[in-house]
Amino acid sequence: MKQLLFVLALAFSGLNAGTSVPPPMGTLVIVGGGGMPQDIMDAFLQAAGGRGGMVGIIPTSTEDPEGAIKEWRQDLDKAGLTLVAIDVRTREQSSLPENLDKARSCTGFWFSGGDQNRVGDKIVGTPLHRVIRERYEAGAVIGGTSAGAAIMSKLMLTGEDRNGIESLSEFGPGAYRTREGMGFLPERVVVDQHFLRRNRENRLFSLIMDHPDYLGLGIDEATALVVKGGIAVVAGKRSVMVFDPSDMVANGTSFRDLRIHVLCPGQSIDLATRKVSKP
Repeated sequence: MKQLLFVLALAFSGLNAGTSVPPPMGTLVIVGGGGMPQDIMDAFLQAAGGRGGMVGIIPTSTEDPEGAIKEWRQDLDKAGLTLVAIDVRTREQSSLPENLDKARSCTGFWFSGGDQNRVGDKIVGTPLHRVIRERYEAGAVIGGTSAGAAIMSKLMLTGEDRNGIESLSEFGPGAYRTREGMGFLPERVVVDQHFLRRNRENRLFSLIMDHPDYLGLGIDEATALVVKGGIAVVAGKRSVMVFDPSDMVANGTSFRDLRIHVLCPGQSIDLATRKVSKP
């Protein structure tokens, strides 16, 4: 945990100060699903301000929003943070003044797992989306697991192949469907989750062939990328697979010179320069 905080402190203190557009002041905690180890939970709660912080729980992806809110209430009460339920079930609710006011009061937000398309349908492009983005730029933390991880990038995997089926058997350009996500990660960065546990390499390989200027991040279960100041640090129990196609040459389903990294807890990658820390 100390190593994670040290790397994040470096990022915040100006590691990317030479860039013309400064990154948002907030933090992203992007969990690959399959549980959340204590170091990831601690990173999220601390970034939300610790005791006295206010966390907006957004259970839109899940089929059991009440259960997701109840699950978080005990953890937040114990840590001294206030739970703010932002229970959006229709697109119209993302424009309600009461929900916008709730969001403006939050120091952190959490997107539950489930189906990321529900967030795409009900929140992306709405006033609530804009308020959450403003809070993130001002310093709030945004976390999410599984589907709540998929929504972090501008280009979002829907979970379906070209035929509209939840399958990982396809391979090649156009094999998997995408749509617009929340776009908290930098442009030309895309994320997939449950990565190694569910053998999702085909999906990210195919997406990189469609978008050879994108950086692909495959986050395994019980693992997170904690992003601040453009630096993404691995936390949790397993690993993150990085696909960097900067030098890739592709022709149909054939490609060469794709750079692949496997990053373990404590390692990091600069999302702008794509430079990784030493093992």
